[in-house]
Amino acid sequence: MDSSLPAVHHGLSNQTTTSALTLIVYTTMKSFFRSGAGGRGEVSDKGGGKMVDNFKYKPGGNMPKKIWLGNSDPGDGFEGSSIVLYVDSALDSLLHLHERSKWTAPNGAQGDPTKGSDRPKTQAKRSWTTAPTRIPVPPGTVVKRKRGGALIADLTHPGESVVVARGGKGGMGVTRPTREDNARLQTRKRRFLTEADTAVSEYIVEDDDWKAEAAGAPGEEVSLHLMLRVVADVGIVGFPNAGKSSLLAAITRASPEVAPYPFTTVTPNLGVTQIGNNAEAGRMVLADLPGLIEGAHQGRGLGRIFLRHLRRTRIILHVVDAATDDPATDYWAVREELRMYNPEYCARPHVVALNKMDLQEAAHLQAEIAAEVLTMAHRIQNNSPEGNPQPSLPAAVVCVSAQAGTGLDDLHAALEPLLPVPSTAAQASASSSTGDGWG
Repeated sequence: MDSSLPAVHHGLSNQTTTSALTLIVYTTMKSFFRSGAGGRGEVSDKGGGKMVDNFKYKPGGNMPKKIWLGNSDPGDGFEGSSIVLYVDSALDSLLHLHERSKWTAPNGAQGDPTKGSDRPKTQAKRSWTTAPTRIPVPPGTVVKRKRGGALIADLTHPGESVVVARGGKGGMGVTRPTREDNARLQTRKRRFLTEADTAVSEYIVEDDDWKAEAAGAPGEEVSLHLMLRVVADVGIVGFPNAGKSSLLAAITRASPEVAPYPFTTVTPNLGVTQIGNNAEAGRMVLADLPGLIEGAHQGRGLGRIFLRHLRRTRIILHVVDAATDDPATDYWAVREELRMYNPEYCARPHVVALNKMDLQEAAHLQAEIAAEVLTMAHRIQNNSPEGNPQPSLPAAVVCVSAQAGTGLDDLHAALEPLLPVPSTAAQASASSSTGDGWG
């Protein structure tokens, strides 16, 4: 990169630190999950039962008044409750998961003779399980193991789910051996140990581990790292106070927080807009991402927490404050941060929106500013480090004013050709409300 370009410095403040901590809470969480243990199988006594009234008995008849009713086959224990993460399109953050650090599912019920192996034949092979513990997460949630970082699931579409901890298997229904059975077993064991090797095959040692068979298996335990990456077609980037949130609100029905101080946006805001005039053409999802500053790729400001949200976006919309002293250098600084974090980001198609054209200092120089930005884009492409993907040139440089609502049609027209139709990200957000994010 041309070293003659001036560096752009945006100082950090307490507001920045607070915003970074807030974004961590909203978009990441680490927690411990334990599924339910399997229920204990029923243990019945051999030969057990009771005398019951004989409903066929009639006075003077030959049927006995009481009959012996043996115990039914012992019932199996229920499987423990599994923990399932599923996508809920009404959510847009992981804040609700921070209410607890451990999630424990209920254990399976104990063996019940009325639902054990003595049930109707139509249910003979039915698995008696406990209802799963379902935990909602927003679209775009990445599930990884806390230790090692192995990827478990990437949940993007509403209705997707993954079992992160499977419930323990229920214990088997068993019959407790009698004292005579135990005595015979011990005798056979002694004979087994004293006979010659040639005679060993004549004796069968019975399995007396009935207690272990009746016990339910423990549930699974796992520590997970959940991370939110927005699902959007267009990622809106720029310096703080460049007007990203205002522009999102102007071209969609989203309602992001807008204020005259930096780092207003601490969580990604989503907005949906129609592609073309045909309702069947699909939708375009735009994500207003928190502002970044110089050194963001190293973690300054909202840093890497912000930059990872661009991974799913296919188009980048650079919003540049045209009323600053040097908009072209601001554009370069943002492109440089993207390159140092992930050079592939700079190779994606992008559009530049020169915002705040309602201000006189920008409106009088809009042609010159647009030309300077295009010149800077060519310099970035020509000075790209060897081995990196070649940075793309702007598909368009559009002069807009989010405040006055001018240039929005031109911006929309510049973005549409870059987006395949129908939009995959829009389909993922189709069940969410039209407008402000996933909610």
